[in-house]
Amino acid sequence: MMLFERNYRGFFHSIFHTWLALFISAACVHRSFQQSNNVSTALQKLMNDDGSKLRPNHGGDPVFVDLGLRVERLSDVSARSMDFSLTMYLREYWHDPRLAHNSTSHLILQGLDVDMVWSPDIFFINEKSAKVHEVTYKNKLIYILPNGSVSMSMRLSATLACHMSLEYFPMDSQTCNISMSSYAYNDKEMTLHLSEDAVAIDTDMEIPSFKFLKSEVYNTMMPFSTGNFHICEIRLAFERQMQAYLLTVYIPSYLLVTIAWLSFWIDARAAPARITLGITTVLTVTTMTSGILERLPIVTYAKAIDIWLAACLLFVFLCLLEYAWANYLVVLEQRRIKKRKSLRFTKKKEETAKGEDINLDACSETIELEYLTERHLTALRLDRFSRILFPVIFAIFNLIYWPYYLNKGDDILLDK
Repeated sequence: MMLFERNYRGFFHSIFHTWLALFISAACVHRSFQQSNNVSTALQKLMNDDGSKLRPNHGGDPVFVDLGLRVERLSDVSARSMDFSLTMYLREYWHDPRLAHNSTSHLILQGLDVDMVWSPDIFFINEKSAKVHEVTYKNKLIYILPNGSVSMSMRLSATLACHMSLEYFPMDSQTCNISMSSYAYNDKEMTLHLSEDAVAIDTDMEIPSFKFLKSEVYNTMMPFSTGNFHICEIRLAFERQMQAYLLTVYIPSYLLVTIAWLSFWIDARAAPARITLGITTVLTVTTMTSGILERLPIVTYAKAIDIWLAACLLFVFLCLLEYAWANYLVVLEQRRIKKRKSLRFTKKKEETAKGEDINLDACSETIELEYLTERHLTALRLDRFSRILFPVIFAIFNLIYWPYYLNKGDDILLDK
């Protein structure tokens, strides 16, 4: 009997808990359905409203829009096309009382549902191209809080124009802007604001050929014929890394100029060797210059690297001209020696006719020795002089070039 009564109580206990769980689940489902129905009703009401595509508080106070930006990746800063590419998360916050609902949780809209509600018409002023990512789903969503506060987030990639000053290239620093504004709403209809805390950029981000330094945020106004428009601007400071240019331009050009000086140690009468060396170095520097110019835009001023390559080309070309001068001096030497030999031999023949015995070979050697001891500029003396003059002038050029451009680049960076 006791066993039966115990089993009887356990059976009713189990039934009670089962019905209680079913009741709570049904209540939660009903509440969730009711909340969803409330949200759907609010959205349906807004869609049926003729002013659903108008801004909140239309005809009244301007709608306040807070912006936020997080840069995920900076992929390229191009000096040739004067632009930079980045992937970022853009966030917009505003309040729309028409979207207030009775749900205790926020509502999420994705994909095509995002277009059901009004959103700020933000655009990038310096945009060249941009797209919202759509793999595997359109990367755009809207959070709607019960009080009508709205938060929209999207992931997009953009290529933005960046005006660059290349006078000090490749020892330069650049500042590129991310400028955002409303396309249709002036300051009387929409107020945009972007704070420093709302911008997130990793300072250790690796960028080809550049080092990211810092970012600054500016909120300004720009006047147009239709009114004043708020501009939210992020200024990104970059410093160019010149290690690659040292390895591919400066050090090779150093070596080419040094190789051109080797011609001063080659006999001026060895024409094939000196001409080959001179022309080869000139053509190599010219080819190097053409390769650099292909990667840079055509500008109306001289860049730092243009000054360097032009100086290197001038030095190797002067080495070739020095050989032309030396070769001319060799020809003059041979003509003078030949002329003196002819005069001396004529004189000795006259003396021989008078009965004197003269050794003509010894006489020829004496003439050459006398000529070399005279104070005439010879090819050998010119080469010896060039061995000292060219390196000294090139060293003076380096002492002027490097301090000037390195210090100027640092001063511009500090100013920026």
